[in-house]
Amino acid sequence: MEVFTRFEVPFFCSQPPLLSAMVYEIYNRTGDVDLVKKALPALLKEYQFWNSEIHTMIIHDAENCNHSLNRYYAMWNKPRPEASAIDKRFASKFLNVNEKQKFYRELASTAESGWDFSTRWMRNPSEFTSLSTTTILPVDLNAFMLRMELDIAFFAKIVGYDAIAEDFLTASHTRKKAFNSVFWNENMGQWVDYWLNYGAEPKEPQTWEAQNQNQNVFASNFVPLWIDLFNSDTPLVEKVTRSLQSSGLLCAAGIATSLTNSGHQWDFPNGWAPIQHMIVEGLWRSASTEARKVARDIAERWIRANYVAYKKTGTMHEKYNVEKCGEYGAGGIYRPQTGFGWSNGVVLTFLEEFGWPKDQNIDCN
Repeated sequence: MEVFTRFEVPFFCSQPPLLSAMVYEIYNRTGDVDLVKKALPALLKEYQFWNSEIHTMIIHDAENCNHSLNRYYAMWNKPRPEASAIDKRFASKFLNVNEKQKFYRELASTAESGWDFSTRWMRNPSEFTSLSTTTILPVDLNAFMLRMELDIAFFAKIVGYDAIAEDFLTASHTRKKAFNSVFWNENMGQWVDYWLNYGAEPKEPQTWEAQNQNQNVFASNFVPLWIDLFNSDTPLVEKVTRSLQSSGLLCAAGIATSLTNSGHQWDFPNGWAPIQHMIVEGLWRSASTEARKVARDIAERWIRANYVAYKKTGTMHEKYNVEKCGEYGAGGIYRPQTGFGWSNGVVLTFLEEFGWPKDQNIDCN
């Protein structure tokens, strides 16, 4: 798309690309067209960043179609400034300078994902230094890219850039096909991450292989429900809802991030507000009565857990223990944080959409 050529991409790493969704929510409430005009160049720049060569890989599927999909890949091969001593300690396992630099890149790329840290990114779940985030095509990152394509098409149409709108709408339909070919696992009823072969280069298409799908269960497997192209398909939603219900992720206080109790903060038994929100929103927007019932149930569990924890501690928390209603989360390499922006925002959103839980006794039983 020629419109991208005038934007430079000077930054080294990012965070999950959710800016377009934020702009959409503001526009949806305010109808502020000027905001859209101001935001669109930044969104195009962000889209270009995520479609730079290092962030894209070509997968050749079983039907002879090529799909361009995205991965996390930080342009950083040193200890992270915020965790330098810890990173150096782990890297001391490697004697070769190149191996150390590769490990530092994997650390930074995992931080770029927001899921720092989880067995999801490890070739060997019991070995932290086996982080291989750059060799994974994450299902949620590509869902965010699909959402960005749909949002940009919507914004471009609003401001009269019809050609850009058409290009991005086409890109979104192309990516949806990739979801069906690369990420979808029919037996599981979920979308799953795809592992690249070691040494994969962006210019060399890889042939899709079933064994490269990561068939471990993570909450991220259900994030595509957040995208209207998927939650508008009622039979699909009902299949994914049944899969979620039998996955083991649904707990007393919300959705667990994984099934592996590794001690990492993006693993069991921790639950995080953004994950609850995306999955609940996807289920709730569908036309499935069962999915909407599950959405309400998860939201009420999450409200109750946050409320009880707040009563006990006097504060909101960044993550919660979904096994034990009212207990905040633990694990990771830093002290659990309080505050907390996304926890506050998701509880307020759930209260607005679902109201106070119907149980007379809001406390955990």
